[in-house]
Parts: sequence; structure tokens; C-alpha cells
Amino acid sequence: MWDIRAISEAESDLFRSRLSRAFGVDADTEDGANERFLELFEIERTFAAFEAGDIIGTGGAFSFDLTVPGGSTVPMAGTTIVTVQPTHRRLGVLTAMMEYHLDEVDQRGEPVAGLWASDTGIYGRFGFGPATYMYESKMHTPSIIMATPAPEGRVRLLDPEDAGPILRSVYETARPTVPGMLSRNEAWWKLRVLRDPESRRGGKSALRYAVYEEGDRPLGYAIYRQKENWDDLPEGEVHVNEILSATPAAHRGLWGYLTNIDLYPRLEWWNTPLDDALALHVTEPRRIKRQLSDSLWIRLMDVPSALESRRYEHDGDLVIAVEDRFRPGNSGTYELRVIDGTATCERVEGTAQVSCSVDVLGHIYLGGGDALGMSRSGRVRGEDAAVRQLHKIFRTDRSPWCQEIF
Repeated sequence: MWDIRAISEAESDLFRSRLSRAFGVDADTEDGANERFLELFEIERTFAAFEAGDIIGTGGAFSFDLTVPGGSTVPMAGTTIVTVQPTHRRLGVLTAMMEYHLDEVDQRGEPVAGLWASDTGIYGRFGFGPATYMYESKMHTPSIIMATPAPEGRVRLLDPEDAGPILRSVYETARPTVPGMLSRNEAWWKLRVLRDPESRRGGKSALRYAVYEEGDRPLGYAIYRQKENWDDLPEGEVHVNEILSATPAAHRGLWGYLTNIDLYPRLEWWNTPLDDALALHVTEPRRIKRQLSDSLWIRLMDVPSALESRRYEHDGDLVIAVEDRFRPGNSGTYELRVIDGTATCERVEGTAQVSCSVDVLGHIYLGGGDALGMSRSGRVRGEDAAVRQLHKIFRTDRSPWCQEIF
């Protein structure tokens, strides 16, 4: 069988090579690539399946703080870079690695794990459920007419060397307000957000940084690229990486700017929050074409700790039976009691009012899931009143959103 363990620094080049090959791409060979990998990843949180001295499977975890409803955070293992070599599919390698990985998460006391699923058919069986969703938005900006007045602030472009502190300031102001957002450490800002090598551009421009300000206060930013395109008339493209605003005025100001860049009438944002207000600012919402997709998936490792860590907008009591086939020790019946938005949760004996699998609990955890829909599909079981109570207790007014793939 396979030896599954964390890699050493000396094995990082082989690890990166096998990771890239499994995804069908070439490993980064730019100067300093391995050093950047070791700076970004916690080597002790990697895991690999070894066979006869070679790596046949890879994985790792980032140590994040996840914003939950109410604005507090919980430690979250960000499951990432999970691959199995195509020669070793359907042999149990992934299952063995996920057992190793989730044991490590449990030992660290992280109540939640999360991931972006490259294949949505894979991770439900390991207890992950889709907890946030997004739109991929496209628009022809000359058709976008704002129905709301422009705010009083201004948008200005930042030089790359000046962008970091300003973006960080806005980010930390906005992060507690959106369930699903993640902490960013210095390595993340340096290597994932601000680093801009030619190899990342895909024929587009360098990153542009636009900040919305009122007086000397930065209240929102947009990170984007441009792609020149001429076909008799200018058909340039704006590709948005991220828009983040701390106030409604900043949101309106940034969109007013992005939809009025001369020579660049086509705009795409791959990760638009479900409750983004742009469609409500414009006279013709149909001009914004949107395609729905899942984004962050959540797995509860410690049900009481996870449920007690978030706030709730509706009080109530409910006894929930949770089934966790992959980690049976997590299965059980739990009494959730919410008073003034604060929860207590403990294991109990007796009959549950509703029952579901742990991936369904992950689906509703951040406040955007649909317990009623899950009931209609047979994935939540219980009397109608209890199911409605489950939906009401967990649901939040603010839609959760995760700002980036990891």
C-alpha cells in the first residue's frame, strides 16, 4: 500500500512536478518557483501518497480564518492541491489521503474544513457541501445605464508598488461583513494577490488597481486586467479579478468607473456575489448576463464548536441528527438552542426533529443554503414545521461569498 505523509523541503520539486502533471499543466520553472511554493504553503500541512519512491497523489491545507455569520471567525483548513496521478485513479488513493488529511485537521482542533471543488462529484462523499455560490457576469458596458446617481467620492488608479497597504486596509474592513471570506497572510498578499508575472496574464495586461476614496479614506477597490481587441471598432475587454467595497457608495463608484473605460466595452467578472447590487443600479438588468456556479464547499469537523461559533438572525430550538459516513465519530444527535442570536449545541440522546448528512449541514452553515430545497430532494428529513425551523435558524440576510479560489 501507499505511504501517506507530509513532504520534506527536499521533496518539494518532485511534489510540484507531480501536482502539475496531474492537472495536465507544466510545473512553474521560473526563477525562485520552489522558494515561492515553500513560502506560500505550510510544508507540514502538505500530504502526499508515495509508491516505490515516487509521488502518486498530492494535497495540502492552508490555515485560514473563515468569516462566519455575525462577523466572527473560525479556524478553517483550506483543503487544496488535491490530485491523483491518472495511472492510479479508482484505486483508493484519494480516500486514503483524505483520511490522513481530515485526521490532521481534527488533531489541530479546526472545527471546519473548506475547499473549491475542481470536480463537484468528488467531495460530497467526504462530507463537504457547497456553502457559497457565485455568478460569472458578462456585460457590454455601453448598454449599462446607471439608474442611481454617482457618489461623491472619486476613483483613482494606483501604482503597483503603492497598492498593497491600501488594498489590505479595505479588505480588513470588509472581511468581517461577509460570511465565507478568508484571512490573508503576508505571503498570500505577496504571492497570490499582488504578484503579477507575465505567465499569469494570458495575453492580457498587467494588473490594474483602482481605489474608491472619499476624502483620504479608501473605501473600495477593484483589481482587473485589460485585453486590447480591435475589429473595425474597439472591442477591448476588462477582466475583473476582485471588487471589494466597504460601503454602498464605494460599490456604485467602482462600477461606474469599470463600465466607462474608453475602448474597452466588454467586461467580465468571474466571481460575482449572489447579492451584488449592480443589477439593482442599472436601468436594464437583463444587460448583465449571469451564470450560476458553486464556489466554497464546507465540511464540519466538530459540529458543536462550529455551530456555536457563528451568530444567528433567528432564535429557536432544534434537535438535529447528523450522519457522517466518512468520519462516523462525528455522527450523532445534537440539540441546537439559539437565544438572542447566540447558540449552544451539545450531543443528546433521544429522537431528532430533523436529520441530514454532514455535507448538508455544511451547505447551510454559512447562511446561504436551502434547507427547504434539501427537504424537497429528500436530503433533509423531518416534519414540515421542523424543516422550516431549520431553514429559518440557519438562513442569513447577507449571502455568503468566498473571494477567491485556493
